[in-house]
Amino acid sequence: MNIQEYISSGIIESYVLGQLSDKEMAEVTALALQHPELKTEIEQVENALLNYAAKNPPTGLKEKI
Repeated sequence: MNIQEYISSGIIESYVLGQLSDKEMAEVTALALQHPELKTEIEQVENALLNYAAKNPPTGLKEKI
């Protein structure tokens, strides 16, 4: 398996968002235990999404909308 192609497929983002089937979730979890770079990518995606969610909108945005 080409782990870089697997990472580039978008499956990590779907995994982090919980959008995969139970079987797919288990597959990614098992692969992350075997491939440290996959585990690192999962952590990076999780952190990116957490940082994005923690951003406050600019002052006055609600009034502009």
